[in-house]
Amino acid sequence: MSSRREKQATKKIAQERIEILLTLADGIYSEDPELAQRYGDLARKIVMKARIRMPEKWRIRFCRKCKKFLYPGITTHVRIKSGVSSRVVYYCDICKVGKKSKQFSKSS
Repeated sequence: MSSRREKQATKKIAQERIEILLTLADGIYSEDPELAQRYGDLARKIVMKARIRMPEKWRIRFCRKCKKFLYPGITTHVRIKSGVSSRVVYYCDICKVGKKSKQFSKSS
C-alpha cells in the first residue's frame, strides 16, 4: 500500500512531466505537428493516470470534443466576443467546435 508521501511525490513528478511535455509541444508545433500532438496525448494520459488536474494555462489548449492539442493560429482561431460580459472564444479547426474561456465584465 502506498503512503501519502509516495502519492504526493508521484503527483509532483507527473506535474513536472506534464509541464515539460506541453512546453515541448508548444515549441515544436510549427515544425512537426504530429510530434506535438503526440506530446499532448502523452500529457493527457499522464493527467488521467495520476488523477490530477491539467494546469489552467494548458487546459484551454485542448479541445473538449476531439481532445487534440490546439495551437493558436494553426489549429485554433481565437476570437473576442463582445457584449454585456465579453469573453475569449477558441474555435477548434479540427472538429469546428467553440470553447469559451475567461469572462471579462465591462467596467463603468
